[in-house]
Amino acid sequence: MIHSISGRLTGQLGNSLYIENNGIEWALEVSQHTMQDLASKTGQIRVFTYLHHRQDIMVMYGFSSIEERDIFFELIKISGIGPKQALRILSGLSPDQFMQAVDQEQVDMLSHVPGVGKKTAGKIILALRGTLLTARQQEEGERYPELVNALNDMGFDRRQARKALQEVAKQLESDTLPVHEHEHELFRRAIIYLSSNS
Repeated sequence: MIHSISGRLTGQLGNSLYIENNGIEWALEVSQHTMQDLASKTGQIRVFTYLHHRQDIMVMYGFSSIEERDIFFELIKISGIGPKQALRILSGLSPDQFMQAVDQEQVDMLSHVPGVGKKTAGKIILALRGTLLTARQQEEGERYPELVNALNDMGFDRRQARKALQEVAKQLESDTLPVHEHEHELFRRAIIYLSSNS
């Protein structure tokens, strides 16, 4: 997969951005949030990408953040939601707003996005609630890769393990334990957190 494209913004038309890189101009379908993030920038920009390939067409989708692309990936896994609808959803809500709507089960917030009724909003919440992490939460979890691996080896989902460590780390921010004891306590509490939320 093409992970990202870096180059100079050469134009925009509707939902398409055009980026020139080494003599090749790429056409990328983007959300309104990505359009706003990138359209005002000068010089070289970087866009994270996804190439959607069907038998009769290829479309390159672009995202101003990995977080937005991750949500896009999760949306198109849901039955009945294709790339175009996923992009419309991301045009109506920023990544943070979308994650808030899903985690807090705000059906009305999601269903206000054009093309998303209450039935689809409910389906999205059911499929994604508790699975989406912000970039900051992912970074917090990756502070303890060995603990994530150990929890995963015990049968816990890796993404949920990261989230558990991030939540438990907040509780231990003010402790003065030595590093080894801190990680032991973090691990113990993460197991309790995961067990009580499974």
